Amino acid sequence: MRYHKLTEKQLHEMHREFSIFLSSQGIDKNEWDNIKKNKPRDISNYINLFSDIVWEKILTDCKFMDFLTPSQVFLFETNKKLAHLIVVKLKSKTLDITTSKGFEIMLKKIHDDSVELFQASKSYSPTRNLFIYNQLKKGAIITKGERYKRLKSYFQNSLK
Repeated sequence: MRYHKLTEKQLHEMHREFSIFLSSQGIDKNEWDNIKKNKPRDISNYINLFSDIVWEKILTDCKFMDFLTPSQVFLFETNKKLAHLIVVKLKSKTLDITTSKGFEIMLKKIHDDSVELFQASKSYSPTRNLFIYNQLKKGAIITKGERYKRLKSYFQNSLK
């Protein structure tokens, strides 16, 4: 198994997709009932395979991720060959930039010495999808890239 198994709740929410997956494996309802009754070990193999397929789709479709702490923001753009990263660090611990309000206040103070900005690019190791998966395991969330795009435009339009 490449990633982790979907939870029972996630599998329940994806029961239709799982049925389609089983069908693509040549397994109809009667065959599935037979597997559940006579080959319970095979159930886990099918769930593991389905889980990897679901994760692979999620990771392949991921374009942006945010990892937020109250005083630091790590914003990723995940292109095919490189991950582009923008990091914001606050020297002050009084502002929580995980909230929309805190992020907006930080943007207004972006020229202050209390805000540090960094930008970098990184090649994927070992693969793009495993890089993204590992970031998600650490607490990153997949986003539409709103924060990343706002700060990227800052870097393109000014120098601190």
